[in-house]
Amino acid sequence: MHTIQTGVLMIQIIHFQKNIQKLFLFGILMLGCFGAKAQMTEDILNGEYREIILKQLQKNVEKREASFRERAERYLLDLPNESKLYDESKLAIKADLVSGVNSDGHAELNYKFTIEYTCRHFESVTDNYPTGAYLCEQSNASMAICELTRMMVDEIAPGYFKAGKKTDIKLKASTDITEVSHLDYGGEYGEFRYIAARYNGESVRISVSRESGITSNAQLAFMRAQGLKNKLENSVNHLKNTDNTFSYDTRSYSEAGSMYRNVGIEILVHAAFDEEIIEMNERLINDEYIDYNIPKIDENKNTKTYVLVIANERYPRPLPDVPYAYNDGEMMQQYCIRTLGIPQRQVKIIEDATMHQIKKEGVTWLKEIATSQKGDCQFIIYYAGHGLTDYDRNPYLVPKDIDISRIKSMRKKNSIDVESRMSRRDTKRLLEQCLRVDTLCAWFNRVPVKSITMIVDATFDGNQRDGEPLVNMKLSDKRSKGLRLRNDIVLISAAAFDKTAFVFDEQHHGFLTYYLLKELKSRKGDVDLYDLYNSVDLEVQRESSLQGQLQEPTVTVGGKLKDTWGSIRLKQQ
Repeated sequence: MHTIQTGVLMIQIIHFQKNIQKLFLFGILMLGCFGAKAQMTEDILNGEYREIILKQLQKNVEKREASFRERAERYLLDLPNESKLYDESKLAIKADLVSGVNSDGHAELNYKFTIEYTCRHFESVTDNYPTGAYLCEQSNASMAICELTRMMVDEIAPGYFKAGKKTDIKLKASTDITEVSHLDYGGEYGEFRYIAARYNGESVRISVSRESGITSNAQLAFMRAQGLKNKLENSVNHLKNTDNTFSYDTRSYSEAGSMYRNVGIEILVHAAFDEEIIEMNERLINDEYIDYNIPKIDENKNTKTYVLVIANERYPRPLPDVPYAYNDGEMMQQYCIRTLGIPQRQVKIIEDATMHQIKKEGVTWLKEIATSQKGDCQFIIYYAGHGLTDYDRNPYLVPKDIDISRIKSMRKKNSIDVESRMSRRDTKRLLEQCLRVDTLCAWFNRVPVKSITMIVDATFDGNQRDGEPLVNMKLSDKRSKGLRLRNDIVLISAAAFDKTAFVFDEQHHGFLTYYLLKELKSRKGDVDLYDLYNSVDLEVQRESSLQGQLQEPTVTVGGKLKDTWGSIRLKQQ
């Protein structure tokens, strides 16, 4: 297949208002403000926290891209039959932050989003334009790409598309080798006279009118790009208030076939992160991030403490992933080593743990340590991941290795139908693959150990961390009685088992984990469980309520520690 190099020509459109004198004076003022702001963000990015800010921004972009990919996958699968995209089709999505220089010569950090589509024959049926067609509605792929772009701009990353932001929008479209002699043009997208574009890698000027119609492949590809533009301008709300510059990157392939009649969209938002950079710099100055500047005490000082960290983020479809569980687990591990002074080899982290790993690599590991130390040790067990409750609201941890094939209502599905309640049989088959929390606690019965502190950042009420439904199972109308813990166990849970535990999106952590580590950071680990829990409880309730999603942590104490649990210290003296 012969490939033709393509490029892009930017076209800047300047809108004048009636009162040109006032506009001129206002423009001078605004240019000064924009220049000062650009210089300020450039100074920040060249300052003390440059690497931290760039790393955090990249995480933000990647998080939104991952969220978008999941949403896009569900959207494509849920399309009605007449709008389906076939299995041999491929959607390419990429989001990134890219550096650049603005017109004043100041460095800027830009957001770039690209979505493209390729299609193959599938039993003589394709998703792309029929021969000679140019209307966006005539291509399933074009309609899907426009809707997914709307989803990304308006729902996933609206903060990057603030009013007044300069955006460069490149519209890509192609034709196959089939030559166009004359196609009627109904004027659906207006008339065009000498519009700049790129065609087969060269700069051209395109004109199209009702009277002349479409008489070349260059015009046909250009009109397909215009269809994308028309759809974006009418359906993407946040692009109605940004300062948009459109360009057209078109081509004609040297082969015949509808797989060569493709479209794509690329959006570059100039200085997309300015406000975020300024805010992040202020937060770093005020030490609001727990992922950075972690306090470090003398290493290997806390030699009697052993830690098991379980961070389950990825689950088999249709179960959704758990936002930030990896980050929660990683930071918990770092604080145990650096701030609590626990030797690194005594802190085990398991990501996406299976039931076997929890039992053998986790619990058995700790029990054998307790035996070897004659009980002269304490344990910390941390869990971030999905949680569920049974009919009587008994809590369960959800391991990675759920066998979806055993659950009829989930088989061969990309998302769970939360509108329909799971059958009793499916509920049973799901829960019997999960780990009941009191069973986990019971595994430590008669284990010689000073204390076990369990920290569970999960939601058990049938919702996910983001508040969206996870599964729909029948539950008892009675309020949860809570756990009756035996042994020397203290369980700190992100919320009651019949309540939702949320994530602190701005900080990329669960609320419980963020405020627990923040307290350890501010106290340099020197705090007992009573003060630690009460501070975390207060801060979680305050911040979550400000965000409109009240979360109340709970603490449950085993009988032997009922009167003394508050004096337990994670950092041994």
